[in-house]
Amino acid sequence: VGHPELCSKPCLYFAMGECDNGESCEFCHMAHPKRPAHLDKRHREMLRSMAPREWAALVLPILQSKISALDDSLETRAMFADIASGSGIPIGSVVSSTPQRSHRMLILSLRSMSLKSLLTAALRGLSEHGQGVDEAVDVLLQHLRKLSGQGAEPIAQRSPQL
Repeated sequence: VGHPELCSKPCLYFAMGECDNGESCEFCHMAHPKRPAHLDKRHREMLRSMAPREWAALVLPILQSKISALDDSLETRAMFADIASGSGIPIGSVVSSTPQRSHRMLILSLRSMSLKSLLTAALRGLSEHGQGVDEAVDVLLQHLRKLSGQGAEPIAQRSPQL
């Protein structure tokens, strides 16, 4: 559980057979896809230019689907509900006004991202719109990592740019 959706970057030294850190290594020692999915500049700009309601209506259902696939317990659903309520947007309540093809491509890109990357995007996206969801995202990530036996480093400490 949790790999590769929640794990950190792959250990480059382990891939070469030279990691001396073993269990204390902060990087993942399991196989990863060659290139992790990320949003390109055009998609990041599309997300930044969206109204908060449109942003949440687009990203939250994808995030919900990925979280449910990993753990569909009542506790996890309640943690996701805290994030969704922080956005103030009921899921599925807004239809995006983004052009059709661009919209579809953005959705495909979001769906191909790992859960960890999507949570980071959610943290940044909702924070940019003044929503106080940082703690709810960290609590959910720590909960999911605990279920998977991974460490629980808060996501807010290392959020990359969207």
